[in-house]
Amino acid sequence: MYFKNFFVNIFILFGLVIAWSTVANGAFPDDPKPCKYGDEQCIGKVIGLIAREKYGGDDSLNLSAMDPIPVKKFHIKQGSDSPVNIDLLFTNNVGIGLKTATLLKTKGFGKDLATKHEVIFKTDKLALVGDYKISGKVLVLPIHGSGKSNVTLVEPKITISWMGTPNVKDGGATHMKLDKFTVDLEPKNVIFNFENLFNDKFLSDNMNKFLTDSWKETYPEIHTALTKGLAPIARNVIQGVFDKHPYEKLFLE
Repeated sequence: MYFKNFFVNIFILFGLVIAWSTVANGAFPDDPKPCKYGDEQCIGKVIGLIAREKYGGDDSLNLSAMDPIPVKKFHIKQGSDSPVNIDLLFTNNVGIGLKTATLLKTKGFGKDLATKHEVIFKTDKLALVGDYKISGKVLVLPIHGSGKSNVTLVEPKITISWMGTPNVKDGGATHMKLDKFTVDLEPKNVIFNFENLFNDKFLSDNMNKFLTDSWKETYPEIHTALTKGLAPIARNVIQGVFDKHPYEKLFLE
């Protein structure tokens, strides 16, 4: 279980949706043509433009800011059967890292929307920054504290996928509903920084070093809780954009 999807899932998919919508409306003068169905190269080019141009959001598309993205509250609670037996609450956090995102691969997005759609991309780092409160045990060590935190995923590969379902609205336009929405993340490293652990800087610094050094052991233990908790946040925001734009308006034949 990886310390994942804090932001991935939300960030690039925002970029993907706004990319199709903006190009379809001719907003980029250097590339005014919308992409053809399933055209991976075209979609990748537009995502790159969006990551640089629209990461702050776009009200006309009902798109929230992508970098930073607010994560108001997130709770991870592992049972005693896990080596990482913690009760961890994040509040008033933001996710940072979209600006360096690069598309690796897309799947789906053909004329028939009722299939599996997938976006795979990478970025230099993704960070979740804000307030935290934690108690419990990590491997053999007790842990408790509250304060500011920064959890940084280094060079993560991010995969977002869902099944498309037709949603015909008033007027006959078909929009895409996102079902079975999942996110996945494969980082090369994870850096943990929880300030004020044990109300002691020396102990806090040593615990953060232990968590970072042992990320391959600790990170997988909270993977399921993270992905299940954060995926709905991503889905709800992305669904709002697809609800505004009919699927067929995003592509050329």
